[in-house]
Amino acid sequence: MSDSITKGDSSTCIMTYSHDGFGLGHLRRNTTIASHLAREVSESSVLMLIGCPTGAVFKLPPGVDFIKLPSVIKRDTGVWQPLRLRIGLDKTKALRAATIQEVASVFRPQLLLVDHVPVGIWGELLPLLDTLKRSDHAPVIVLGLRDILDRPEVTRTLWEREGAYQAIRRYYDEIFIYGCREVFDTSSCYGLEEKFAPMVHYCGYVCANEPYKSKGQMRKELQVEDRLIVVTGGGGVDAYPMMQICMKALRLLGPHAGVEAIFISGPLMDNEQRERLREEAKGLRVRVLTHVEDSLSYLNAAHLVVTMAGYNSLCQVLQLKSKALVVPRSGPSAEQQMRARLFNQRGLADVIYPSDLSPKTMAAKLMENLQRRDHASDDPAIHTNGGRTAAARLAELLASRDYYPVQSQIECRLHS
Repeated sequence: MSDSITKGDSSTCIMTYSHDGFGLGHLRRNTTIASHLAREVSESSVLMLIGCPTGAVFKLPPGVDFIKLPSVIKRDTGVWQPLRLRIGLDKTKALRAATIQEVASVFRPQLLLVDHVPVGIWGELLPLLDTLKRSDHAPVIVLGLRDILDRPEVTRTLWEREGAYQAIRRYYDEIFIYGCREVFDTSSCYGLEEKFAPMVHYCGYVCANEPYKSKGQMRKELQVEDRLIVVTGGGGVDAYPMMQICMKALRLLGPHAGVEAIFISGPLMDNEQRERLREEAKGLRVRVLTHVEDSLSYLNAAHLVVTMAGYNSLCQVLQLKSKALVVPRSGPSAEQQMRARLFNQRGLADVIYPSDLSPKTMAAKLMENLQRRDHASDDPAIHTNGGRTAAARLAELLASRDYYPVQSQIECRLHS
């Protein structure tokens, strides 16, 4: 790819990578940032490499498209398996790596934004990173990390084993952290505070840049009369146990609790599990939906949001300042329990931990939270404009390589 990047190209070509092994958080972050870039950086094209089983489930603006890699699923720390194909591990690895290389050689990115995994799963990004760095017009290469990855000792050990620190030092220009240092010191916890400190930029939480309807308007459209509980599990791949217990809790509360509920199962939930939820909802004032386009409007209509503790789910809670009851998953990483504990300590959400989860506990927590008059505290340390901030910095990095005019539209808007 020594001649792969030419300054004469009319479009600024940007490529993102997200492995998308379990939910929708990685895809949502990249889609939000890509949307900002495509709208604000004139004549740009953003091509997302994704592994989400359902493809790009979020709306894509002009200038943004995706190529799907064979889907994988995380079984343990650093352990991945094919999700659907029956071609074995070696072929899956080879197919993903070859697709990544070929796409990059044709698309010729001037910027590569890598989400979460510095070397890619199975080290699949290393050949591309090396090729790009050796090219005559090397692109900008940026690593984006969510606020919490796993327990610090687990992530540090994994990164040492996979050669992530060495790869960051050799290939990356900057590190974006999609969170706030005052809330969680990602850089310090994961060994980036010394040698990599000049590369680190805290962007704030990446929240969806979408309009949403007022509480009154949405409740009218939904024809809701009583207090509304919205239960959501992000992508939904592991949300069924929490939702089933929530359904049993609603049955315990009975018809006189003055409560209605909408369950948004998520597009990744198994169809049989979703149908079981619909069966269990019979006789209750409960609707079970698969996926909604304007999830923020649904959450804004709720008196209480019950959700897991994924990055995207809690970003929505932060964005709307919703009253929330959070049920983190037990594994395969400690990420959700760490985030739930942190948000609970800051007064941003109530929590039921997996070891305490039961229909009786859930029923009591539902009523307790519905009766609370207070809402999530307004935390001055939290910034929810991470998508826009990240896009602005990417535009600056492109400008520094003469890939984009220095006074980009996004810069002007940010400083206006």
